[in-house]
Amino acid sequence: MALTTDLVLPLRPSARPPAPLEVEEIVSLRGLEQLRGEWRWLWARCPGATTFQRPEWLLSWVRHLGASFSAQPPWVVTLRSEGRLVGLAPLTIREENGARVVRLLGEGVSDYLDVLMDPELAPHGVRALFDWLGRNGERWDTCVFEQLREDSPLLRTPVPEGWGERSEVQEVCPQVLLPWTAPGGLAAELRQAHRRLEQLGLVRLQEADASNLEAMMDTLVRLRGTHWDASLQRFHREAARGLLAVRALRLFVLHVKEQPVAFFYGFRDGTHLRYYLGGSAPELQHLDVGSLLVAQALEEASHWGMEIFDFLRGARPYKYAWGASDTRNHWRCIWHGPERKM
Repeated sequence: MALTTDLVLPLRPSARPPAPLEVEEIVSLRGLEQLRGEWRWLWARCPGATTFQRPEWLLSWVRHLGASFSAQPPWVVTLRSEGRLVGLAPLTIREENGARVVRLLGEGVSDYLDVLMDPELAPHGVRALFDWLGRNGERWDTCVFEQLREDSPLLRTPVPEGWGERSEVQEVCPQVLLPWTAPGGLAAELRQAHRRLEQLGLVRLQEADASNLEAMMDTLVRLRGTHWDASLQRFHREAARGLLAVRALRLFVLHVKEQPVAFFYGFRDGTHLRYYLGGSAPELQHLDVGSLLVAQALEEASHWGMEIFDFLRGARPYKYAWGASDTRNHWRCIWHGPERKM
């Protein structure tokens, strides 16, 4: 991938002078659990935050996947102003080729990674985080931050004087602007697919709620056809329960003659609907049942007045058939001493 040299731009300063910030670190799951309520409040304050920064997602990740990712406990840095939580950096440290590398929690299963910073304090909050990392420089060698969106304060805030950095485009995330209307050719294909499906029997769309979530997750695992290990299954089940409770989960299963044949697993973040996973029964893939669910989700998101349908990571051709255009995720590596090759 080509090296990009002009990505790190200063953010517009806050309209008011930054208040003094109190910096603390949390290194246990129990400590993070105690922060859940304030964490939710901060997430709601951050207009660019995604499901992948929610406590429901990251606490499940720490509980079920964190040990396989890093032998070290979480190293979460919080920022407070007059006692109020205004920043949270979900970090951990991992040994890589003899180096101590600071990374963001959630890697591997998250399409966007980032810190949470009260919008009135960015980039002041990220500078405070960098200053704190500098004061604890004996504990780490390099920070590697992946899957940062273009508006991420962790990407755009300059590093302290004397530090080094590299950054580059990492992946694309195709998105569709809403409201959406199917182009004529695609609309005809969808109508034909729906007619073919109805010929097989009664067609019913089921939405996840508290009474059916576990059964629907069973269907997801079965139809996905991937070899998820037990830890990954436990992670998704717990995360889904938490996201359902805060009305962020969008999980649908399509039934034909009361048999589940396809699913849509996604998340609602404010004005964005994010399509995380989909799958269908192998014997019905020729009927485009998965496409019917995507079309249903696009139409409903348009009806709800949402602004973006996000296909998340990967430039797969089917995403562009829906009219998607690319946004970009970035990778940023920073260090406070001699550069180490990563």
